[in-house]
Amino acid sequence: MKEEEVIALSNLCNFKADNVSPLKQEASGRKYWRVSNTSDSFVLCYLDPSIGNHLDFIQITNSLQNNNINSVNVIYHNDEHGLTLQEDLGDKDLLSILNTENKTELIEKSLDLLIQIQNADIKNIDRFTDNELTDQMYLFKNIFLKNFLNIEMNSSIDDLISITMSNLKKHPWLNCHFDYERRNLILNEHQSITAIDYQDMKKGPIGIDMAGILIDHYYQCDDDSIRNSLKYFSNKINHKYSGEELHEFLTYGCLQRNMRILGTLTNLYLIHNRTYRLKDLPMIFSNLVAMIPDELNIKEDITDKVQSLLLKRISEI
Repeated sequence: MKEEEVIALSNLCNFKADNVSPLKQEASGRKYWRVSNTSDSFVLCYLDPSIGNHLDFIQITNSLQNNNINSVNVIYHNDEHGLTLQEDLGDKDLLSILNTENKTELIEKSLDLLIQIQNADIKNIDRFTDNELTDQMYLFKNIFLKNFLNIEMNSSIDDLISITMSNLKKHPWLNCHFDYERRNLILNEHQSITAIDYQDMKKGPIGIDMAGILIDHYYQCDDDSIRNSLKYFSNKINHKYSGEELHEFLTYGCLQRNMRILGTLTNLYLIHNRTYRLKDLPMIFSNLVAMIPDELNIKEDITDKVQSLLLKRISEI
């Protein structure tokens, strides 16, 4: 979208912008720009009204604010044109600023916020169905492996998906952001964390959001660091769940999340030729394999069949 078109959209939100800079494009189709003039700066979000709207985002925002939880202030909403004008939280997302010196502090702040979100009274959100979570995992088999890499796996993938879903059903189900990762966590001006892009929140397994923040898409997972964070989490919830219980929740939350995302990102490439996240696939796959329990006897097989072929496929694009 051209700069003058974005400025025209900002005018529809009763804001006259002089400057426009693109921020990010999401798998959901949402597009974000920073729009500003000499006195104010906001974030403009556009979603084609033919494919969705912002009503869930606004309703969840209101619930979070009613629970005194950091959230994004919506300045203006134009449903007809698929627009929201939101406060500008700045550029300090955790993907950009997290380093070895501040990692522990920022991860703990993120876990504090996650606990608040998980236990908040969020009005009128649905519960993920078993079929939804299972179908999302089958994107890994049918899109990532078969359509993207041209790999036909045996029934071990079906077994992995079935075992993962069986465990997730037994885990605690709480409010689930569903994309609780560094890109969607902003260090605000008060040095606390604000989550963004929570429009897909539903009731879901506790481990999916834990995996989002503790098993990053951009770095190899570190079991010692993960276990230390889980001890912190357990302390913050008064040991309702032990570190070992939380590790199990995290394990199967990660398997669901990483299988879903590998399928989703490759589907975006195959259908819409979006290549901007393909570079992340090897690390997402590596962390998926690392979290598969050893007793499932699939790690070596899936690694041998996928790893080198994935790197070759990406290099050719």
